[in-house]
Amino acid sequence: MKKFIKRNRYTIILLVIFVLLVFLGAKVKDIFVPDEGKATYVDRLKNIDKHPITDEIYKTIEENLTKNSNVSKVTHRIQGKTLNYYITFIDKATVKDAKSIGESILKYLDEDLQGYYSIQIYLLKEDEKLNNFPIMGMKHPESKTVSWTKDREITVESEKNEE
Repeated sequence: MKKFIKRNRYTIILLVIFVLLVFLGAKVKDIFVPDEGKATYVDRLKNIDKHPITDEIYKTIEENLTKNSNVSKVTHRIQGKTLNYYITFIDKATVKDAKSIGESILKYLDEDLQGYYSIQIYLLKEDEKLNNFPIMGMKHPESKTVSWTKDREITVESEKNEE
């Protein structure tokens, strides 16, 4: 056996280096090329079937919001555990009124749904030139209230160009 090792020592060294390089290459591949079959966030939608939002809830919210004379359109989209509401207001609606109407969505969702879903509220105006909108609000499942973006004053575009 010693003779065999002595005669083939370079071959054995190259073979060991080759095996180490293959093993190292596999590890590097695992780091830089993720496995598409494995989800990164495995449990992010866990128990979502236990917290359904029915079409009746959506319909109730949309009907009640559009009853307000300041609201022209309401749409929603659910994406995983995030419930997005897009509320379009007429141009004369105030920021205070818009936020109040946006927060009223919460009264149609029970505590169980509010504690499971993130709720995002996008307040928009029909006239996109009124630059104190859009306003965005977010309610985290662990929070009781909606956090809003900073209020902005309406600025006139011609004033910006004169400066």
